[in-house]
Amino acid sequence: MKIKVILKNDVHIIKIEGPIKAGNEFELGEKIEEYIKKGKAPKFIIDLKKVPFINSAGLGIFLNIYKHVDGLKGRMVFANLNSDIENLMEITKLASIFEIFKTADEALESFDF
Repeated sequence: MKIKVILKNDVHIIKIEGPIKAGNEFELGEKIEEYIKKGKAPKFIIDLKKVPFINSAGLGIFLNIYKHVDGLKGRMVFANLNSDIENLMEITKLASIFEIFKTADEALESFDF
């Protein structure tokens, strides 16, 4: 799994490449947590365009980070989900918790600047 972080208009776009599964989900969580600064509401777009698969451990990491970000009055949204990941979000009811956008550009436009 590769993780690339791009900052645009005070929003961190987390671009992930490769499957998110047991063994690498903690690396992902630690990388995102690096960008959460005390006293500032974090803003994240999780771009899953190049992620073919997420297991339950990966979903758990995203849920924990979401709770942390939400507790700081920040915002974390998802973009570019493939149909399998989109179905997984629906089945697990996480689609009712997470904001999901078709593209990273649409997600970026949804933030207030």
